Amino acid sequence: MPKKICIVVPCYNEASRLAVEIYLNFLRENAEMDICFVNDGSSDGTDKVLENMQSLCPERILLLNKEQNQGKAEAVRSGIEWVLEKGWYGRVGFMDADLATPLAEVCRLAKVLETEKNTAVVIGSRIKRMGVKVSRNLWRHYMGRVFATIVSILFRLNAYDTQCGAKIFTVPVAREIFAQTFHSPWLFDVELLLRIRQRHPDYNVIVKEIPLDVWEEKGGSKIRFSHLLKMPFELCAIYRKYR
Repeated sequence: MPKKICIVVPCYNEASRLAVEIYLNFLRENAEMDICFVNDGSSDGTDKVLENMQSLCPERILLLNKEQNQGKAEAVRSGIEWVLEKGWYGRVGFMDADLATPLAEVCRLAKVLETEKNTAVVIGSRIKRMGVKVSRNLWRHYMGRVFATIVSILFRLNAYDTQCGAKIFTVPVAREIFAQTFHSPWLFDVELLLRIRQRHPDYNVIVKEIPLDVWEEKGGSKIRFSHLLKMPFELCAIYRKYR
């Protein structure tokens, strides 16, 4: 099986925030990783920015344009499904377009799949501690801890940070968990971990949560108040399915 990795990056109205040169320079210096951008029905010219970026590095950048916005969960899912169909990669994953998790950190997470034979899934974790650069908005940090506690109680998941936007999978596991649509466009990180647990009794062995050394809050979140109102109902739907 190929060892190369492809990272899916969902994009919705990111034209003014995409760090084009950072992406291009990284790809020029790191031959082991390709990037698949998914333009999720953007209306601000994101498609043009991505098309231009791809033209500058066509061998390393994949681009999937979607006509209508379907939310982050479906953008990630359809992007990973599209990448898997090509059969070029041994590992796939996803990260946020704003590079809150730097590309070098994503590479570090990916190497865990190479060095630890029993590991099939690696998820980043935003833990602020000494000696690292993890910068988070205080309000969002505490809201995140409340959410993590609720998830831990409801689903008996011992993950510290389900919502970190950096996750990497071996191809067999990715094929299993991304085959079907998710219940929520924003809480799909919880559901994908529950899908892994449902299919793999040794999920606590094959899933590794790795604290990030660098993570920076970028702002400009696409989550709106209307999304927040829906989340309790979406969480209940996930609970009914996976309890």
